[in-house]
Amino acid sequence: MKKFLVLTLLVMVTFLIFTGCKQTPKTLKVGTSADYPPFEYVDEKTGDFIGFDMDLIRLVGEKAGYEVEIVNMDFDSIIPSLEKKKIDAAIACITITEDRTKIAPAIPYWDTGQSIIVKGDSAFKPLSLGDLSGKKVGVQKGTTGEEILDKGIENNEATNVDVRRYTSVILGMLDLQNGAIDAMIIDTPVANLYGTKYNYVVTTELAPETAGIFVDKDNQKLFNDLKKALDEIKKGDEWQKLVEKYFSGT
Repeated sequence: MKKFLVLTLLVMVTFLIFTGCKQTPKTLKVGTSADYPPFEYVDEKTGDFIGFDMDLIRLVGEKAGYEVEIVNMDFDSIIPSLEKKKIDAAIACITITEDRTKIAPAIPYWDTGQSIIVKGDSAFKPLSLGDLSGKKVGVQKGTTGEEILDKGIENNEATNVDVRRYTSVILGMLDLQNGAIDAMIIDTPVANLYGTKYNYVVTTELAPETAGIFVDKDNQKLFNDLKKALDEIKKGDEWQKLVEKYFSGT
């Protein structure tokens, strides 16, 4: 009987040791604005967050040993949410700027830019900020597209512009389609997608940019973990597969 009890205790202790050593993946709360295909958007059938950025951050998180939790919000709330530590990281085709990196460091992952897009059958074909003078122009709040237009107006490069500021690119594109505005300024890859799949035309690119994964400035370990995982992904086939999945038709 004693031998049986001793054996049972040994089995229990061994079980507890091994289960205790098994680490549960740490939760990584990632902010995004899921209204920006092909980078981040909501699957109409499942309600899941999908897109290039969503696949990428889940893959990065998995390789770094984190379980990713996506937190959806308006784009202009993302960086403030990082600053207030409501989220651990952010990915939403966010352009790396000096002002943003003062709040949170960024890991570069995608070369992008800002472009002007108009309705496909529009006679208006702007090739510069100056061409937007006297027009109704849409931008998404908190974006570098908004910043570029505001600076152009401030410098008198564009005059008498009626700026319409949207919380969602989709709302702006609907207004563009309905003729409520004359043009939108949005990220180049997104503009190209709309131009390829819908009745829109990209008339010019205003400025090249680089998008990054932004990370809580007080969590250097997380920054290092995510950067290492991203570097590994970019060196292998997984990166090219993601690019082909979302951008082969643009």
